Amino acid sequence: MVYIEGYSLISSLGESAKDSAKAIQNSHTEPIILKDGNRFYNIKNRQEDDYYDLIERITQEAIESANLTPEDLSNIALFVGTCSALLPINEAYAKINGDALRELDMSTINTKISHRLGIKGFSSIISTACTSSSNALLQAKEMIESGLVEKAIVVGVELYNEVTLKGFESFMLLSKERMRPFDSRRDGVILGEALSALVLGKTEGEFEIVSGSIKVDTTSITSPTPTNLSHVMREAISQAKIEPKDIVLIKTHSTSTRQNDDAESKAIHMLFDTLPPITGLKPYIGHTMGACGTSELVLLIEAIRQGFIPKSINFQEQDSECNIIPLEHTIEPKEGYYLLNYFGFGGNNSSLVIKYSKLPKLGTDGFSLVTFGTKVSDSKKFCKMSNGV
Repeated sequence: MVYIEGYSLISSLGESAKDSAKAIQNSHTEPIILKDGNRFYNIKNRQEDDYYDLIERITQEAIESANLTPEDLSNIALFVGTCSALLPINEAYAKINGDALRELDMSTINTKISHRLGIKGFSSIISTACTSSSNALLQAKEMIESGLVEKAIVVGVELYNEVTLKGFESFMLLSKERMRPFDSRRDGVILGEALSALVLGKTEGEFEIVSGSIKVDTTSITSPTPTNLSHVMREAISQAKIEPKDIVLIKTHSTSTRQNDDAESKAIHMLFDTLPPITGLKPYIGHTMGACGTSELVLLIEAIRQGFIPKSINFQEQDSECNIIPLEHTIEPKEGYYLLNYFGFGGNNSSLVIKYSKLPKLGTDGFSLVTFGTKVSDSKKFCKMSNGV
């Protein structure tokens, strides 16, 4: 069994997972309007030259929330899922120097972060569009279960870059106003920035990554097919040794584009006789692309720990083609199995099943308190300790 031992998140909603979850509970979310008129969910006060510092920070926070020691770091594996990779610093370099984009090795990310934090184990970087960090989670889970590693850190990275934004604009997939999952008036996606990290291991906790499935749809580069999406969800549920009726919530991919929401909704109806509650998180933080696998997972589990399941905002008019009404009000979380969908460009689709089980809290009876997800108080001191300085 593989559990989530710690996590962290920086998003447009706040500087931590806790702040981000509080913001969505209060529906405090609004994209900025860029100079070109497009909307975007940005991390506040971010500087162009803080790329590696942000990745280091988010990884350190997850490490500390999991109470890892320097000895743990010498044997831990690092997985990075990203779509933007080095494009943000590449574009910044081009603007300053007036040169064309440089060709840089993506493995530089892992090398630098491993060196800064004293991580000496296996490392991997995965770039499979919107499924990058969800696929990284599944790879990490499989390596832990196989006994190749004891623990793993999975990091999702997505920061603003013009290549991605202009690419979506060229496909006419960007919303002019707001994201409306499964709404009849939905008109597209709004992109966003986020960095997130999770520590996976075998220490029992509230959240277990039970199973997952990855399937490639070769019929289209940009348009998912309901059959493939249904198969990937069915396989994830089957691997968990449960039935669709056992799922207590679906966290949809729901990009609010016409084709994606239509295909996902049809796939859900193909699999479920009775629909469980459904919610989409992208209207809160935007589509964070390669980081959405880890970022939306962290946002969901932190919301659960704060005692609520987020409603799906901006939904007003039901689409008869989708025939789905996502959560219009927050609800109390239930123990049980949660299905999380991530469907990407290039036909790479994945689904995860996580299990939420309440654990006893610390008291006179000696039970342990779950402490992960807290904000780092002295990350620089921990960084020095982890490097043996």
